[in-house]
Order: sequence, then C-alpha cells, then structure tokens
Amino acid sequence: METLLIKSFTELDNVRLEEAANVFIDSYPEMMTLLSRDRAVLVDFMKPSFATELYYAALWNGKVIGIMAYSTMAQRPLCFDKKRMQKAFGTFKGWVYYCFFSWHFHSPLAVHLDECFIESVATSPESRGKGVATALLNYFFEHLPYRDFHLEVVDTNTNAIRLYQKHGFTIVKSKKQRLFRKQAGFNETYTMKKMLLTK
Repeated sequence: METLLIKSFTELDNVRLEEAANVFIDSYPEMMTLLSRDRAVLVDFMKPSFATELYYAALWNGKVIGIMAYSTMAQRPLCFDKKRMQKAFGTFKGWVYYCFFSWHFHSPLAVHLDECFIESVATSPESRGKGVATALLNYFFEHLPYRDFHLEVVDTNTNAIRLYQKHGFTIVKSKKQRLFRKQAGFNETYTMKKMLLTK
C-alpha cells in the first residue's frame, strides 16, 4: 500500500471520528454485538469513548481505514461513561456492561515510565492485509517517546501474531481463558513485547 497519512484523533473532525468508530466496531464484533446490533447506537456510543490523545488513525484518500492506541502507566485509551451506557443500553444492562467494561478497560496497566501498551489495533475489513497496521506500528516506534512496547493478542489471531513477530515482538507471557472459552472464541492470550534499542 502507498504511504498512508497518520493523524492523532485530536486532529479528526466528527465525520472521521465516526469512521474510526466504525473501524473499531467491525474489528471487535463479538464485544460490540454483545452491547447492541444497532450500528447507529454503537457509533454514537463509541465516538465519545475514545481518549483522543492516545489514539491514532491511518487515513487513505481522506478516509479512516485503521486505528491504533496506546496505554501508559497513567491512562487507558477507552473511557466508558456509566450514564451514557445506561442511556444507550438501558438502566440495568448499561450498569452491568459498565461494570465489566470499566474493570477490563479502565484498570491501570503495569507499565513503567519508558513503556507503553498497544491497544485497539483495528483495520477496516476491506483494507486488511494491506500494511495498515504496519504503518501504524512504525509510526508508534518512530514518534512515541517509549523504549518498550507491549501488546496482548489471542491465540486464534494467528495473522496478528505473525505480524507482531515480523516487527520484533516476542511472546513473554501466556494466560489461559478459563471461563466462557466458546463465547470468547479463544483459548489463551499472549502478552508480547518489543524493545527499541535506539531509545
């Protein structure tokens, strides 16, 4: 793929943020359809949930076709609001979803000042396999002020594992999925790490 334009979410207008929300929804269908099957509801819910300073978008011909975010020791990239979840999905269901999502996405990660954790790696269905994730990874390696990069990937996502290994990531830890394996669609998760030697 030719050179993509990489932009921070802080630079995106409302239309581009909507495109980014759609890329996220298409890339995490199990999680998203758990919330709702109404695409408009999901887009309206996701747009304000991005911590825009931690997200970057890959644009092709002005359209968002890929996204990637990172966590630091102080902040995670997804910020879910309980009242907004209850308004979108109902008082009780919204509260249940918020409890699960806040536990999973708001909890601080064990990284140091010179480390970050890559999250929300997503590419639009029609753009997969065309170097979008590679462009975003390379941008992170070049522009973010971190030496060590961590990420988590499930064992069934073999294409992603191969991509990360190609870029110098190695598996440093694995964790069994003990509950709801069938519903989750995977058996274990791998934590992978890459250390830059030039920083």
